[in-house]
Amino acid sequence: MILFFCAFNCEATIFPNTQGPVSLGFGTISAFKADPFSAYNHQGSLAFAKKNSVSFGFQSQYFVEGLNNASLAANYKINQTQILGIGYSFFGNQYYNESLLKVSLAKKFSSHFGGGISLDYLRLQLPKESFPVKNLLTFEAGIYTSFNKDFDVALQLINPARVPLANYNDERLPFITNTTLIYNSTSKLSIAAEWNQIMNSNGYLKIGINYQASKKLSIRAGIYNKPANPCFGISYKSKDISIHLAFAMHPYLNATSAGAITYCPNNSKDEKL
Repeated sequence: MILFFCAFNCEATIFPNTQGPVSLGFGTISAFKADPFSAYNHQGSLAFAKKNSVSFGFQSQYFVEGLNNASLAANYKINQTQILGIGYSFFGNQYYNESLLKVSLAKKFSSHFGGGISLDYLRLQLPKESFPVKNLLTFEAGIYTSFNKDFDVALQLINPARVPLANYNDERLPFITNTTLIYNSTSKLSIAAEWNQIMNSNGYLKIGINYQASKKLSIRAGIYNKPANPCFGISYKSKDISIHLAFAMHPYLNATSAGAITYCPNNSKDEKL
């Protein structure tokens, strides 16, 4: 019954969901500078990455076998203003699976404005006996800007070309926009709201709050989706390694849990999570 429910409530399981426990604990908001999975989640946020890093993540949905996915995100500073990012996620089993690879290039144009673009390759394998493997190519673009020390705004376009998925009934991957407003209440507290809009469908609001409890510990909470899913996350940094955990609760289906580890060489002790 859970698999049946998910099939009728998702265009695709991976595309275009955010990945990583930081985003999940923050209400699945895509644009967050401190997200180690920004190479996957938002090209504008990626432009402000301070360090080279590699992150590995895993997510379990509703404690149901076959509804798990694994993810990878890495970013490399080409120079002081340009960053190369790679994101990858995989969902499914031998009978049905989705994998999404993103290669991003982001640039910080000034201390307050940055943006980027990613090329996305989606591979969709349905039961081999009835359907061929789908190989789809599309792109995303995002910008991130700070109006002042208190307010940040981010915009993102996902698959504006509406790449065809199947000839029958003119099925296409969805065109999605994300609009994010972040209020930095203090140096330790940030509150964010993001509007997720799918073309020809209803949009919904995501809300998240992040608190920097100490130099090593960060705590976040949020709410997302319809019906509302409350979520909670935590990150802990120790030298070059950061550990991230998050949980979300669906009112009918059960919990979603996620974990990740980030390796960031020469990580500054004073840098925020």
